[in-house]
Amino acid sequence: MYFYLLRITKRWRTCMKRIVKILLVIPMTVAMLLGCAPTNQNNAPTEQEAQAAYQLLATTLNQGRMTHLDFWRIHSTEPLKSDVETTLDEVVILNAMESITLELAMEQSAKAQLQALIRVTERTLINPILRVSINGAIPYRESATVDVPIRWQDETKKFSLDSYGDESLPNQVADNTFRFIDFFNNTYSTSRPLSYLFEKGVNTVTITNVSSDPIEIKTLRAVVPWQLPAYVKPNISNSSTNDFEWKVNAIDYVSKNSSFVRLSSYASVSVSPYDPVDKKLNVIAGVSWSKSGQAVDFPVSIPQSGYYQLSFHYSNEKPDFSVFRSIAIDGEIPFREVESYAFIPTGTGKWEVETLKSSDGEPFWFYFEKGEHTLTLRAETSPIQQSLDTMQLMIDHINQFALDIRKITGKEVDRNRTWKLTNFLPQTAEILEAYEISLESVLGQTSAFAPNGADSATLSYLQKALFKIRKMREKPDELPLYLDDLYSQTGSVTEMIGISLTELSNQSLSLNEIAVSNKETSMIAEAGLASKVGAGIQSFVASFTSKKYVAKKDPEMLNVWVNRSITYVDTMQKLVDADFTVKTGIKVKISVMPDVNRLILANAANQSPDVALGLPSYMPFDFAIRGAAYPLSDFDDYWKVAGTMTPGAFVPYLYEGDAYALPETLDFHTLIYRTDIFNGLNLDVPDTWQNVLDLLPELQRYGMNFYYLTAGGGSLKWFYQTSPFIYQYGGSLYDSSGYRSGIDSVESVAGIRFLTELFTTYSIPEQVPSFYNSFRYGTLPVGIADFGTYLQIKNAAPELAGQWALAPYPGTINNEGEVVRWDIVNGTSGMIFANTEKPQQSWDFMKWWMETETQTSFAYNLQSTYGPEYVWLSANLEAVANSPIEYEDKLVILEQSKWLNDVPRTPGQYMLERGMSDIWNTTVFDGTPVRIAIDRQKQTIDREIRRKMIEFGFLDRNGNVIKPYKVFDVNWIKEQIENAKEE
Repeated sequence: MYFYLLRITKRWRTCMKRIVKILLVIPMTVAMLLGCAPTNQNNAPTEQEAQAAYQLLATTLNQGRMTHLDFWRIHSTEPLKSDVETTLDEVVILNAMESITLELAMEQSAKAQLQALIRVTERTLINPILRVSINGAIPYRESATVDVPIRWQDETKKFSLDSYGDESLPNQVADNTFRFIDFFNNTYSTSRPLSYLFEKGVNTVTITNVSSDPIEIKTLRAVVPWQLPAYVKPNISNSSTNDFEWKVNAIDYVSKNSSFVRLSSYASVSVSPYDPVDKKLNVIAGVSWSKSGQAVDFPVSIPQSGYYQLSFHYSNEKPDFSVFRSIAIDGEIPFREVESYAFIPTGTGKWEVETLKSSDGEPFWFYFEKGEHTLTLRAETSPIQQSLDTMQLMIDHINQFALDIRKITGKEVDRNRTWKLTNFLPQTAEILEAYEISLESVLGQTSAFAPNGADSATLSYLQKALFKIRKMREKPDELPLYLDDLYSQTGSVTEMIGISLTELSNQSLSLNEIAVSNKETSMIAEAGLASKVGAGIQSFVASFTSKKYVAKKDPEMLNVWVNRSITYVDTMQKLVDADFTVKTGIKVKISVMPDVNRLILANAANQSPDVALGLPSYMPFDFAIRGAAYPLSDFDDYWKVAGTMTPGAFVPYLYEGDAYALPETLDFHTLIYRTDIFNGLNLDVPDTWQNVLDLLPELQRYGMNFYYLTAGGGSLKWFYQTSPFIYQYGGSLYDSSGYRSGIDSVESVAGIRFLTELFTTYSIPEQVPSFYNSFRYGTLPVGIADFGTYLQIKNAAPELAGQWALAPYPGTINNEGEVVRWDIVNGTSGMIFANTEKPQQSWDFMKWWMETETQTSFAYNLQSTYGPEYVWLSANLEAVANSPIEYEDKLVILEQSKWLNDVPRTPGQYMLERGMSDIWNTTVFDGTPVRIAIDRQKQTIDREIRRKMIEFGFLDRNGNVIKPYKVFDVNWIKEQIENAKEE
């Protein structure tokens, strides 16, 4: 009995312990859940609190941030009563950075919008940008970037078929006629034109063209601001009783104000037209119609005057958040309710039919006169623009605030110290409170457009950011301990706000069809089950029976294989058919080559094409040394054609004095830096590597650093990561004979030592998983960027817009006092195969392909058809000068291209590249002295070069020279090009 009671007692004690643990855990769990729970909109800050928080952040930020919205919060005046116009006696051409000042006389002070009669004269994909000053001052930020939209049309609506039988996108044609444009800023942060404040009397308006392309201006108007009425339901009892429905497919649009808006093929029977085998263009792609301000015009034909409803077959795949479109008829928004109309999310892969309606579900009726009309849909962010401005302000402020904290804590935060941050930064608690209020305000405003409110997946990152800020507010003095959570690491507050800013700014809407009807539309959202099953069966059977993707060589045509996607091949084929074939009569078949190694097999089977493009820089030499490449320099005009390209790009294509390829595209390396951080710390942009060394202590003092390319990628480092300093120090990778490496020369050793000391002595990071992310978060605010990183930062970091810039690649000062910027960069190339039966036709094609006009047309056609991410950086420098790249960036790229110098190819070169990689790894990670590491690798490298020289017949087995192997450098290439110019 005793033992029984003892067991009962022990069980009771164990049970009580568990109960106590549960009781302790429950409050903690509830507290955590409450901390992470969505913001209660009833407890959201008042408008006055949100505005006070915004003003605190704006005033403590060391940069002017007056926005259009801020300006009109503090200014009040009556709107203009009637339009005021100034017309020039003759058209004025404004080239880059040129200005014109016009006068507008006002009878009284007034609020007015501006229009100008403008024409874009040059071929460009990028809308020109104007800076507008009123009476000598830029009133707010948006006025510094006024957009001049270019109207675009499809060249044809008869879509051509690509080599697989699928419909391909038509070329885009710009409308270069004079047009009146309303003044919007380039991000279209307002759904109505910008408003300006004019004083009584004569006002000056100064317009500066801050773009590289010229514009012509003829007239300037100050116009009465838009006043949109509220919707009033009409009396439609007298309307025609005849049923009518006009449908227009989205592919039949008539014009658009962005060349990046494009058609696409959506593989679903729910959209029309549709084919289970061949791709049909059937929608406007949402990914291309996603930026505020992008507008598309559609034709509407009305048989009888009356009232009609508007319906849209659309897809909004944005996670649980609406996107916005303003609807205009013949250029005018009819009433406020269709200004920034919300299209609710449909879900991934789903389509809906939206008939424009009021909040209570009543369809809107629109009046149309009999005849032809234009219906315009324009993407908008204005309903959430205040939230977007607040988020951008928070990112800018946190970056500055974190920098202020770094100035106090130094590089490494002492975690054993009792921090009292408010002793140094008294406003810390206020700033953190402002962050919290601002995030709560943003969540309160944006959740109104999410079907699930603050629980929306689109707002989840803002919720996480708010939770972190609340935790920081509990102990503001200890903020240095949580600084990485605030701004620098993955999952930081700035990263989460940045992701949310990108997601909320995205206004992606795919559109298939529009209906104008005086009854309920007949459009259906999704096809029926039977139709979907039938289409699925047809598509499944076709995947086994269709031969459309089987590549074949056509003996009757010039066969060109391209190591790029069908997107590029499609655009090339159209250009060839429309230009090259018409001029020469030579028919060309361009085929996709998904793997360059296929060329080796094709050559072995005597099935190689006539021409191959898009090849890595090492491949032409590999074919040439085996007798499989045609020597292009045998053509008399080869070096004349080369005159439009940078000499250093030809280095890897030389073998025994002949050139076996033409450079096709370039890459580049330039310095990229955060202007906001450099300005905040009063840092100078480095021009030489000594400047970089001088810069490092200041950066490292604040926990920041410099990025060099060797820190990227895997353990095997390529020439461009290990060897540029050899060239800058006057060294060479080979000795004069070409049979041995030259890495042990005094100059080469100095270059290698400097590279390794950057990491071992000056402590720049040895491994960086993503320079893009580190640059965004400010931990690596300066470094060397290639073309891919440049595009990534430009297109995928909107929160950094205007806060970064390019500068020339740092150089070394030589004995003559010149800054030498030599750099190793690889591009792609094109070559002709030795077994071609059409060598002259192949060369004619390659010459045509690399002509300035051809490369310029291709760059514009590619980007205008497929979007801003398809930037073509041609090896033809004249085409680069004409390319749709930002003017300032283009100048830096062109300047640095003069210093491009690739590595000469030799037998056994792969061992040299691997050896240079091993030298860096052993020196930096193992602490091996530089000279010892070089000597060890040189033996291995020279042994392998000798073995390959024997294999290819340059040396006998005893190492005696059978035939000399000459290494040709960039100076020899320059000489050939200059000689060709003199002939």
